[in-house]
Amino acid sequence: MIVGVLGGFLSGLFGVGGGFIIVPLLTLLAGFDLKRAAATSLTAIFLTSVAGVIGYATSGGVMWLAALILAVGSSIGSFVGAKLLKVIPVTVLTWIYVALLAVLAVRLFFVGEGNGSSQPVLAVWEMALLAVLGLVSGLLAGLFGVGGGVMVVPLLIVVFGFANFLAKGTSLVMLIPASLIGTWVNVRNRMVEMRAAFIIGIVAAAVSYLGVMVAKVVPERLSNAMFAVLILFTATQFAIRAIRAQRRSGPVD
Repeated sequence: MIVGVLGGFLSGLFGVGGGFIIVPLLTLLAGFDLKRAAATSLTAIFLTSVAGVIGYATSGGVMWLAALILAVGSSIGSFVGAKLLKVIPVTVLTWIYVALLAVLAVRLFFVGEGNGSSQPVLAVWEMALLAVLGLVSGLLAGLFGVGGGVMVVPLLIVVFGFANFLAKGTSLVMLIPASLIGTWVNVRNRMVEMRAAFIIGIVAAAVSYLGVMVAKVVPERLSNAMFAVLILFTATQFAIRAIRAQRRSGPVD
């Protein structure tokens, strides 16, 4: 229950799927291994993303052209990432995840106010870059169950000039097809704990709208700073787990 509440609220507040908090909580509190936690989180993210998009869209917080371009790329990336999830070693996966979170957290500390209009006009090269960004974020979604929004939201603000609220809503749209395709692959590979995924997803979806409402009033710099601190905390927890796992599997003196 607490996993769904936190995942849903943070999903709505930061415009991400919530996997960055769902995955570590499933491993730390429920004893899931990282691969199964990532697969289960991705299924829950589908429900959370749908609810979050409704909240942002009704407040004018979605740029649909950019969202659709991102969605196409993320759908392909999610399929590939979910396939790789079955074969990549858990230790390697953990350290890649830690490095990703650390880089994103540092980047968020330097993201300022959105410097563009509420609906930026996209050039052709920007549309192509959005497709690539969607592909990479989908790959992350399939591999780590994090949705990819933790990377997309800051880049939409810094590179494309999106306002903070618009970037969050646009990012959430992208997660819907990516999470659905990744879930399909993971279910076929029998890596999803369906009961946990639905409980978390339904609770998170119900709570996410509250996060959207808070996102409308929280100053952008404060929102980014809180997000960065939370990501660093999550990265630290995973690093500790990875070090302990390596010590347990190391040679006996």
